[in-house]
Amino acid sequence: MTSDRQNLVHYDAVVVGAGFSGLYMLHRLRDAGYSVRVYEAAPDIGGTWYFNRYPGARCDIESIYYNYTFSEELLNEWTWSSKYAEQHEILRYIHFVADKLNLREDIQLNTKVTSARYDEKSQKWEIELENSSKIIAKYFITGVGALSASNIPNIKGIDSFQGDFYHTGEWPQKKVDFKNKRVGIIGTGSSGIQAIPVIAQEAGHLTVFQRTPQYSSPAHNKPLDSETIRKTKENFKKIRQEMYASMHGIPSAARTRSTVQDSPEERQRVYEEAWQEGGLFSLLYTYSDIPITPEANKTVAEFVRSKIKKIVHDPETAEKLMPEHYYGMKRPILNTNYFETYNRQNVSLVDLRSTPIKEITKTGVRTTEQEYELDILVFATGFDALTGPLLKLNIEGKDGITLKNKWANGVRTYLGISTAGFPNMFMITGPQSPSVLSNVIVSIEQHVDWIMDCLEYLNKHNADTIEANPEFEQMWSQQCQAIADMTLLSKTDSWYMGANIEGKRREFLAFAGGVGPYRQICDDVAAKSYEGFTILSDSQKVETDGNEKIMNRDANLDPQAKFVLEQLKVLGVPPMETLSPQEARSWTSNFSLLAGAPEKVEHVINRTIDGNIPVRIYIPDGDGPFPALVYYHGGGWVIGDLDIVDVPCRRIANQANCVVVSVDYRLAPEHKFPAAIEDAYTAVKWVATYADSIQVDSNRIAVGGDSAGGNLATVVSMMARDKGGPSIVQQVLLYPVTNHGFDTKSYVENADGYFLTRPTMIWFWNHYLRDEQDGINPYASPLLADDLSHLPPALVITAGFDPLRDEGEAYAERLKTAGVPVETTRYDSMIHGFCWMPGAIEQGKRAIDQVASTLKRTFETVRTETL
Repeated sequence: MTSDRQNLVHYDAVVVGAGFSGLYMLHRLRDAGYSVRVYEAAPDIGGTWYFNRYPGARCDIESIYYNYTFSEELLNEWTWSSKYAEQHEILRYIHFVADKLNLREDIQLNTKVTSARYDEKSQKWEIELENSSKIIAKYFITGVGALSASNIPNIKGIDSFQGDFYHTGEWPQKKVDFKNKRVGIIGTGSSGIQAIPVIAQEAGHLTVFQRTPQYSSPAHNKPLDSETIRKTKENFKKIRQEMYASMHGIPSAARTRSTVQDSPEERQRVYEEAWQEGGLFSLLYTYSDIPITPEANKTVAEFVRSKIKKIVHDPETAEKLMPEHYYGMKRPILNTNYFETYNRQNVSLVDLRSTPIKEITKTGVRTTEQEYELDILVFATGFDALTGPLLKLNIEGKDGITLKNKWANGVRTYLGISTAGFPNMFMITGPQSPSVLSNVIVSIEQHVDWIMDCLEYLNKHNADTIEANPEFEQMWSQQCQAIADMTLLSKTDSWYMGANIEGKRREFLAFAGGVGPYRQICDDVAAKSYEGFTILSDSQKVETDGNEKIMNRDANLDPQAKFVLEQLKVLGVPPMETLSPQEARSWTSNFSLLAGAPEKVEHVINRTIDGNIPVRIYIPDGDGPFPALVYYHGGGWVIGDLDIVDVPCRRIANQANCVVVSVDYRLAPEHKFPAAIEDAYTAVKWVATYADSIQVDSNRIAVGGDSAGGNLATVVSMMARDKGGPSIVQQVLLYPVTNHGFDTKSYVENADGYFLTRPTMIWFWNHYLRDEQDGINPYASPLLADDLSHLPPALVITAGFDPLRDEGEAYAERLKTAGVPVETTRYDSMIHGFCWMPGAIEQGKRAIDQVASTLKRTFETVRTETL
């Protein structure tokens, strides 16, 4: 640091940016008594709403939800004019807040931060400004926004254009005159789709250079009526809580219904209703599986494409406007007469996919097909999102490591708020937080409030620094990617993935688990004395519950499994034993979302066998006959269906190159013991009898299942032995139920808190059994069987945090004693059910691959022996 460092101005905190983030951070810091200075590069406050003043600029979140929620006084004194506020009205709101809270006196405008460096000796940040002056601060807080680093593509000749040149993200304050001008606009993302209809009304001719066609639905913007405003203000406390607990920070949620549950005609009706309603997430929220499966997504994508065909008169132009990517996996775009604009005589569309830009000339744009002469060229090419604004600050942490170098091989943060190696630095809505996937003001307030609580905690403990731990940072970054991989988000080129920036690493840059679950996770971290952070005082570690070597068993719980438990808690899944069986089954669709995206299998056939047993048959690519796995889903014999195990069944079929027959047996209490085992045994006999019809080799049939399904697989193996067939070559038992008892060590250790609980297991058994006598029947409790000899080889997988762990392992030992070959694996850090959560839990995918590997080995051995 500089030799005259003592003469520099010192603050408790420096905040970069005077948009929504910086203003609320300033308000909270100042109210808490901190000395603080906000630096803003622009001539005035407003952040993105200062710069994004292009024609048609408007918020895509309904105005009544797009405002601060921390102050009822602010809420009651401000009234929005329309459903979706225009840029100038949002900027007026920001000025209203700044004046109301008297914030301007602590904001320095026209001041660009050019670098920030952490000094380990003083444990302070040195912030350098554009005029070379330097400021010292204990806390360095970035409020630069996710969309503030404008992106102008590197196109040959771009500096040679002699007409007027604009970027939508850096629009001039004075009105741009398009009257009778030849205007070109490059880009049809959100800003382009908003600007194009407005510019077209004034321009002599508008040429749209489209890089990627986009899905867009009508906003149906309208003035807000007094009754809507009154009801919103009266009920805002309730609305605010709904926003806080929601997926995207608005008081709405996706239906739990999947696309396959409705007929094509009913889906069309649902989509049409959402289209007419308008709203950023209206279409996306129609069905729960739209973000998850290509098949579901295709239905809504085709609906929007059909709308484009109807709106755009010229078939050739309509065809150019047809998007091909997954719907809603880029940020949904609202529009006002966007597609209708292409019916104007003064508008033409150039599809850059077929005729790319070769160069920009002095007079216009030259594509591979022709040159377009222009007076004005507008770039609506978006931003270097999320990371770009932070990297522009030239931030340097401990050991001289820059943020740019640290993130060169992948972004790593903890909670999207902090990053290891950069003590006392906080990012408001940083990468790997909900930020751009949410109503950002809700996310801003949550981050600012969390940061303030953290600073108060540090003061209380006389702490000097707080820094993210690398291992927690690594876990969080992996979790963010894993959640995205559960959906189609990471399968789509978008600015969420950095795909719009040449040379930028492809990775999902936000947290896609939802605003509500994310808030709960952050609150839990704080409640555990900022678990995952190192807190130091005079270079000594502050002794807190969250940073000590945790001695309880939770320290060994896999972070991804822990996250799943937290998500289920936030979803408000009630204890199973408090529900009726019908109510419990309604939650099944929530669980299936944890499985992730299904793999493509060559043939998937749904049919009913033996009169009333539904099965789903997965047949891999290739020539049969194939070996087969007959699989029974879990769910305590009371809940569960074919969908909940669809993803693991598909993966096993592909990895083991076998046919998988998934069986939907009768459920209790409508059909008590022994109905389920009767269906299970009937199914395996059917596969053996009709093997040829489903390309199965009847000499290579295995059975398997998870939990109660594992119980059925053990019983079917015994029944096949006792009743003379069919021959079974392998049993796959995933954390199986093997005994009607609740007194093992694992029941004591894992009675509650790890997904499957002791009360729930009692509830399952009570519904399944007819009476207590059934509980000692070996076909209900196979662990109690007198004879386990001559059964098929078994793979037994258990989970460390599972009440069923010990009885599964005890059954494996009984099999070994009886001379049955057994392979056992305990996944120590896992919870019950992890094998059907491979989209959320990496070890679930690993366990499924272990199942496939074991089956493949067994099938090959049997095939060799029978040759």
